[in-house]
Amino acid sequence: MIRNYYTDSFKSGIVPIISTTQLIDGTVKSPVIVADNNTPTNIATSITIVLTVLNRNILRGMYITAPIGGGGEPAWTINDNILVEAVTYQAATTTITLNKPKELAAGTALSFFIINQSSWKEYNLFIGTVPSPITIQNNIAVTGGQILTLNTPDTRIQAGMTVGGIGIPAGITITAIAADGITLTVTGAAIGTLAANALLTYSFSVLPSISVLTINNQTVTFTNPAEGFVLPISVVQITGLAGGLSNLIAVN
Repeated sequence: MIRNYYTDSFKSGIVPIISTTQLIDGTVKSPVIVADNNTPTNIATSITIVLTVLNRNILRGMYITAPIGGGGEPAWTINDNILVEAVTYQAATTTITLNKPKELAAGTALSFFIINQSSWKEYNLFIGTVPSPITIQNNIAVTGGQILTLNTPDTRIQAGMTVGGIGIPAGITITAIAADGITLTVTGAAIGTLAANALLTYSFSVLPSISVLTINNQTVTFTNPAEGFVLPISVVQITGLAGGLSNLIAVN
């Protein structure tokens, strides 16, 4: 039902941008200012951060994110909704008041940015390809090296897949597929001796998933989404793909 409902929309669909800084249509979400070497006045429960530099580009209302601290302090993500409540510029420092107390280690790199939500376009995402493990017999004999050659091309096989089977050492991953579609370059140990038409399994080491951002700045991750259907949510940004998920179409 969902797939049929969106059939006409696919005619004007776009190939979405996959990015942590750009929206689906390629629009840069906002300027990002990275400030290093900050020194919180109270690491455990601080609502005040003192930067060791003067930075007049940091403004009230900006969102703040931060990586995991050196002491294991939790990362600040967009879902935490940490905002600049007030900012004061001194001669050589910048004092920032947060909208709520948050733990932060000294020296953590902070990112400040503005979210112009009123200009964001929402899209529905059609899931094109969700790869599954492939078990086939389709190779010529190999006596060593890091080239695996197929008898005939198989478009289901993708770079990034691991290869497993009798005669294949653990940790073999496809790094490149030649234009002929049959020559696979692998990384890891040498393949060793492999019989022709050995029973081999090609798969991704992680499950297929897609991480998206909604108009309300909430990050949602879908694992093993259904191929050929539309995600049950409107999104403005795709922040990451894993496990070979591909051939997405964005329609609005």
